[in-house]
Amino acid sequence: MHLRPVLLATLLCGALVAPAVAQAPVRTSHSAKKVTPKAPLKALLEREVSRKAPFSNLASVSNTQRDSIIEHANQLLGVKYKWAGTNPDKGLDCSGFVKYVFAKLGIDLPHRAAELAKLGGSVGKDTSEMQPGDLLVFGKGSRISHVGIYIGNGNMIHASSSNRRVVEAPVMKYRAPGGLQWKGVRRVIALDSTGTGDR
Repeated sequence: MHLRPVLLATLLCGALVAPAVAQAPVRTSHSAKKVTPKAPLKALLEREVSRKAPFSNLASVSNTQRDSIIEHANQLLGVKYKWAGTNPDKGLDCSGFVKYVFAKLGIDLPHRAAELAKLGGSVGKDTSEMQPGDLLVFGKGSRISHVGIYIGNGNMIHASSSNRRVVEAPVMKYRAPGGLQWKGVRRVIALDSTGTGDR
């Protein structure tokens, strides 16, 4: 009999505390294991994506725009090579060539091969996986010093210091001078999923 009032008081007190506990934010201790997102997602979560950044163009490039990359790159064939050049009238270097072609689509890229090699996502060094507009980066050791644009059908276009002009070359047969090695492929744009056709 004496337990009844105590039991009733305990239930009433529990009913009042429960909503407060339910609304309280869940706190985690520093010792609790944190779930870290995978690298690309983590990078996007850690920074605000600029509307002008290559990531913002990942889902907005149509077949027509991708074809215009090839067209603009082809129009520059034969333009003379000039170190640090960004103007085709005066000459282009490798990253100046890439910067100029992508600027035609309104995409502002840096004028350094090493910075271009950090943009977008990595793609396998396999022409069956590569798409026109992908960047091919070359270097020695950990240093990236050359870049070209893949245009499809196993070929790339780049501003060649050894040829002293912008040239087309077969990717798998290309041997960069100075002992440079093909380090990888970067996809700074991707084809819009609503587009039709493919190369």
